[in-house]
Amino acid sequence: MHSEMARGPRIEIEGGLYHIITRGNNRQLIFGSDEDYLKMLSLLERQKTKLPFYLYAYCLMPNHLHLLVERQDQSISRVMQRVLTGYSQYHNRKYRKVGHLLQGRYKAILCQTDQYLGELVRYIHLNPVRAKMVRRAQDYGYSSHRAYLGLEDRSGLVDVEPVLRLFGARKQLAKEMYRKFVRAGLKLGHQDELYQAEAGGILGSDEFVDSVIHRIGESSRRAARGRNRDSRQFNLIALVSAVERHAGIGRQEFCGSGKAARVVMAREALILVGREAGATYAELARETGLESSVLSRRYESARKRVAQSTQMKALVRSVNKTLTGRPD
Repeated sequence: MHSEMARGPRIEIEGGLYHIITRGNNRQLIFGSDEDYLKMLSLLERQKTKLPFYLYAYCLMPNHLHLLVERQDQSISRVMQRVLTGYSQYHNRKYRKVGHLLQGRYKAILCQTDQYLGELVRYIHLNPVRAKMVRRAQDYGYSSHRAYLGLEDRSGLVDVEPVLRLFGARKQLAKEMYRKFVRAGLKLGHQDELYQAEAGGILGSDEFVDSVIHRIGESSRRAARGRNRDSRQFNLIALVSAVERHAGIGRQEFCGSGKAARVVMAREALILVGREAGATYAELARETGLESSVLSRRYESARKRVAQSTQMKALVRSVNKTLTGRPD
């Protein structure tokens, strides 16, 4: 295996959405048979149970592959090292080859979820059509597009629900709207802008890029402060109680799907204080019942709200004082 192959993206954040691309060395074939494609999918599914992540889309092409992954607790580099190393070893044994199967370091672009999630799923699924391998995306057997249409069950591998919810609350209608959305993408051709990442591999608005860089800086400072203490000392139950007390709202409301302004503010205060205190998205998800992808989006919203709203700032300050034991 090439020493660069397992090296991860330059920027890793929990809850980040990554478009991952890897190619065969010197454009050589990665997949030579149905068995090869299925081996890669089985490796992805196995690692998904061991090192959980969300997989929103995949497309395995003969000499390259695309994955759309949302990071959870484990790093993207660790997941990809296991998957790509396992596949390279399998391939070289099967075909009695030595040397590097893959082209050095894979590419991992951190993408702005709300702006690019649906767009990237469509772009990835249309790869075989743009390559003129099939006429329709659903005719290609080694992408997750068929799972979105309900033509095959990939529930252990692909997380279709968060994407389908972008197209409608009712599943059947969402599938139909998604199908039309993908078909409309046939006119777009190759979209260079989806590969144009700024600041070391970030695809999104200037505001998004700035917020990611800020988060990385904050994470580094928190890590430095927390090296000599156990981060598990942070008490999520106490956080929920503090938000209930100061927001005057019960847990069942702000840990639910309510859209009322005071409910959203309480929910975002919990997420912001929790994250700043060192809680992971996975821990917050277990405590609140909210999905990690929702938590990551609400965290960005909370950071903006606390800078703009005196009411939000006061709520966050009160919750923090309760948690640290300082009087109001």
